[in-house]
Amino acid sequence: MNTDPHRRRAEDREQGDCCDPARKIGDDVCDRVLTEICRANRRDAQITIWDLPRVTGLPLHEAFAAVRTLEFGRLLVIDDNLSDPFGATLKVREDAMRDIEIRRVA
Repeated sequence: MNTDPHRRRAEDREQGDCCDPARKIGDDVCDRVLTEICRANRRDAQITIWDLPRVTGLPLHEAFAAVRTLEFGRLLVIDDNLSDPFGATLKVREDAMRDIEIRRVA
């Protein structure tokens, strides 16, 4: 019998940091979009609105609507690209995950 406590890998923590709070928004589409943007940000990879249908499986118009909803809720920062609006780089605000937890408790 193994008496060592279960140890979590860094990858487990990284995925949990993105998925757990995102599931608490309450909108499946926004949850999926926020989770994928968070994962990309954790890997220091750029993600744009064009990328979201590929990684989420959502149609472009649904992914775009979710991005705007998350931006309105102050969970995302959109670094606009004036020549290509769908090429805007997406980032989760640093304090967004904490804000989600506070909203759920309230």
